Amino acid sequence: MKGKLFEIGDRVLAGFLASKADHAIVLPSQAERLMVRFSNNRITVVQNWETTGIDVLAVFGRKAVITRFEDVSEEGIRKGIERAVKTVPMLAESDAANEPEGTKYPDRTTSETIDPERINDCVRCGITAALSEGAERCAGVFTAEVRRTGLITSAGGEGYDERAAFELNIRAFSGDGSGQGLTCRSNMGGLDPEKAGRDAGRIAHMSREAGQWSEGEYDLLLGPIILANLLERVGDASSAFIVEAGVSFLAGKVGQQVFSEGLTIEDDGTDPEGISSRSFDDEGIPTRKNLIVDSGKLVGYLHNKATAKRAGTSSTGNAGWLSPSPWNLKIAPGDISTEEMIGEMRRGVYIVSNWYTRFQNYSTGDFSTICRDGAFLVERGEIKYALRGVRISDNLPRILSSVKRIGAERSWIHWWEVRTPALVPPVEVAGAKLTKAQES
Repeated sequence: MKGKLFEIGDRVLAGFLASKADHAIVLPSQAERLMVRFSNNRITVVQNWETTGIDVLAVFGRKAVITRFEDVSEEGIRKGIERAVKTVPMLAESDAANEPEGTKYPDRTTSETIDPERINDCVRCGITAALSEGAERCAGVFTAEVRRTGLITSAGGEGYDERAAFELNIRAFSGDGSGQGLTCRSNMGGLDPEKAGRDAGRIAHMSREAGQWSEGEYDLLLGPIILANLLERVGDASSAFIVEAGVSFLAGKVGQQVFSEGLTIEDDGTDPEGISSRSFDDEGIPTRKNLIVDSGKLVGYLHNKATAKRAGTSSTGNAGWLSPSPWNLKIAPGDISTEEMIGEMRRGVYIVSNWYTRFQNYSTGDFSTICRDGAFLVERGEIKYALRGVRISDNLPRILSSVKRIGAERSWIHWWEVRTPALVPPVEVAGAKLTKAQES
């Protein structure tokens, strides 16, 4: 596959240089994907597909064109280059179009494959485990992907990177209760479908009976699934492009105490277990670990070459030609178990999962999110009953500045509400504002 991708990429690069581009970066890629959907305890849909695409950054003087080809035939490439070149006169000039890198990377390959039989066994294991914990029915999705990405630059830079990603997301239902469990890894053998199913089934069974509650401030125990969703917003806000755009609650706060002292956050593009890891970014810069928050203090932003040039610093290996972004986010673990945190909570709410996080003001961090698939009132160290219609309506920096305790055990989280993979523990926060969702 590497040979095919580089043959296509070389043709695209030559075509742009022949069209008077000063330099260019070409990222040819290919992905194999399989998706299994299940409902009512049965597999209902199996889809598999393969895509090939070419992403290109071509620079003409002080103008840069970014385009993508998915028709990689000789005629498709020719027409794609013509269309891209015709747009150059319409583009604004920029001083951010830097020379591409000439670094040559060793190939990074994977032995992982998409095995339908193993995936079928994984799904059925998750369903069986959920039913054993009291679930009546299950639904969800398993996704598998093997990605292959090449790097070719006009400066002689080259790279080839293969990665795999496997994810089981299962929702269980019992009466009016629902629960969620998931497992995701970069290798099929690292998945734990039994635990994902048991988590979903247990939470659904616990959620059958709901009690009354009132709006107000509560201490919250945030499980890894909801915490990963909120952490992703921190990752977004740490992008230097988002800061420049005026929609980051971290703008102008480098060196300041932005969160609780116990909270340390990093982005890691090198972790072999990180679903989004890669050897190089879109500009051919090596990926690395970047400390974003150290003991609550904002260390710095994530940069590509353009934002770094404007800020008078260097790239952090997070390109994105337009906007730098994190690869895999991590929160440093604490030293207490989830059970211990529940046992020591006098009065609060344990929240497993959430959907539909929305910001009322990105620059201040005011947001709301709906808690689903597990929210429970805790009193004197015991879970009393489930709560319905819970919405967190608060300020994200304030919540992360109120972290009281951090769990010891971390989980990898990635699903459609968490686009950036995250390795996170549960955390307890003080005095978060809960409101009731409509009609609850």
